[in-house]
Amino acid sequence: MKNQVPSVCAVIITFFPDLGNLRNLVESLSAQVDSIVIVDNGSSDSMELFVSKLSIENKPVVLGLGENLGIGHAQNVGIEYAKTSGAAYVVLFDQDSCPEKNMVVKLLSAARELESSGVPLAAVAPGYKDFDGGRLSSFVRIGYFGFSRIDCAPDSKVVEADFLISSGSLIPLSAIAKVGGVDASLFIDHVDTEWCMRAKSMGLKLFGVNDAIMLHSLGDRRARFWFLRWRTVPYHSPFRYYYMFRNSILLQKRSYMPLRWKIADLVRCLRALVFFGIFSSDRMACVKMMLRGTRDGIAGITGKMK
Repeated sequence: MKNQVPSVCAVIITFFPDLGNLRNLVESLSAQVDSIVIVDNGSSDSMELFVSKLSIENKPVVLGLGENLGIGHAQNVGIEYAKTSGAAYVVLFDQDSCPEKNMVVKLLSAARELESSGVPLAAVAPGYKDFDGGRLSSFVRIGYFGFSRIDCAPDSKVVEADFLISSGSLIPLSAIAKVGGVDASLFIDHVDTEWCMRAKSMGLKLFGVNDAIMLHSLGDRRARFWFLRWRTVPYHSPFRYYYMFRNSILLQKRSYMPLRWKIADLVRCLRALVFFGIFSSDRMACVKMMLRGTRDGIAGITGKMK
């Protein structure tokens, strides 16, 4: 099958993936991009064997890291591969995401239209649905007291956002050349937030694309609860709260992070401490990780949790 989108390299980061989900992701991408690279963070399953069994023309290249060096390091490895492959754009994916048909085509079309109109573009990203078809998230703007969700206006296919999650984001390699790669020292959480804010501090812009849709899982499980309105809350394994809190503290210290983000994120962390400290089935483990992350963030500790 002839690829619909030359000049785009898809980077998939894996860590003990569900091979059925990974197959769906790769097969969906094979018709949308010019090349695919899987950067594996030390999974026990052989990614080379997995790729050899795929019945597609443009099989992924596998770059095995041998151990879990974090999503940031793995993304940088994939980005460097995209540069050497001659791509003009890179599109990043987690292993638990899957683009709908023509998602990358729509992202690329929007990116080229924005660039041709003179917009200094950092990235474009799709809307997200869970795998049962329900809309999880639109796009994000930051206020001083929280994060608000926004959609495109009816007469526009894009909306400017303050940050985008990395999975599904299409980034011109010219933006990487200006901004630099992601901060691997953060290891996992806030890697995308930091890069987006760094890009915006340099005058680049981020956009959500209304008709580009991706299936995506957020958290290990989700629960609905009512507080002033119905809310859907993703639950994570306790260790993830270590990185969320530590990296929030680390980013609080950086001058290019906007004041409104610092205030809104502090409020978010306090809410998470209260909510998961009460309602999580692993409440004590969650609180312990949050407090440990806060301590290590104040101490300036980076990288993988020891």
